[in-house]
Amino acid sequence: MTCNHHFPHPPGGPTVTDELLKGAIDFHHHGYPEISFDVRTRMEDADEIAIARSAGMAGLVLKSHVFPTVGRAYHLKKLVPGIEILPSITLNYAVGGLNPMAIEFAARQGAKMVFMPTWSAAHDIERGGMSTHLRHFIERAEGLKPEKGIRLTSSDGKLTQQTRECLDAARQFGMVVCTAHVSPQESIALADGAKEYGIDEVIFSHPDSNSVGATREEIRDMVQLGAVAEFCALGCLPYFQRIGLGDFADILSEISADKAILTTDYFFEWAPPASETLRMLIGSFLMLGMSETDIRKMVRDTPARILGWGENDFKRIAAEQAQLADAAEAAAAE
Repeated sequence: MTCNHHFPHPPGGPTVTDELLKGAIDFHHHGYPEISFDVRTRMEDADEIAIARSAGMAGLVLKSHVFPTVGRAYHLKKLVPGIEILPSITLNYAVGGLNPMAIEFAARQGAKMVFMPTWSAAHDIERGGMSTHLRHFIERAEGLKPEKGIRLTSSDGKLTQQTRECLDAARQFGMVVCTAHVSPQESIALADGAKEYGIDEVIFSHPDSNSVGATREEIRDMVQLGAVAEFCALGCLPYFQRIGLGDFADILSEISADKAILTTDYFFEWAPPASETLRMLIGSFLMLGMSETDIRKMVRDTPARILGWGENDFKRIAAEQAQLADAAEAAAAE
């Protein structure tokens, strides 16, 4: 059994916005269940990913704040072929925190990305980030205190041995490292220390978010260390609107499109499918005068470079999607 859902185009066919969505890779895609069954999404994962495939997206990274997404990705690949579904692991207390063994388990089951702590990060707890949201659903989350949170650095500002062991595991398995919800200072130390392990490029996770709260200077510092800054559709679309589109575009002009990626980060029942939120963000930037070249870099080319993909990967995925579309059309005609 496979899922077949169609991504709607406006009258007259695909627009420039639709064309820019083709080949996009979302590095921050949440699914269901996440946190608890009470945290509902608008659609089941297979249906939502089928819509992304129909839109021509090339791939997405499944992220969870709670568990490695390797099993979910394995089964979804069978339900929704024709789009790359890449699993990940987030180093929260649910997997033992900064746990290199958990990284290895996930990597040997296909995980391509490792996120540093989110709700378990001391910085997130101090700022009332994801850890506060968690308390609406998980009783024991009330016990999350900054002094119990995870820090990547010791009192001298240097990476802890546990953090270094996690970087070594990521290096061993060629995984992409994301800073998640640790502080900007910890992120800078991570980006700098990662170079010792041959990891020249880390993802600076949504620096504009309340969970991180980075300044423009800290974003520039991270980019100078080789990091790529992530900006999520969640941040500038309802309900959060933590950053205006104009400010967003201004930051991007400072760091260049080569050092930024656009992702979704949605998991709410009121939210449209993630591929649609990404299309909305692409269209908004076009209306602000951003070039198609720069947008394509942020949604397609830079994520592909980080994953080590080439044009042949995109051609293979596009061919699979065309074959599936032809088969669906033939089945409908019978």
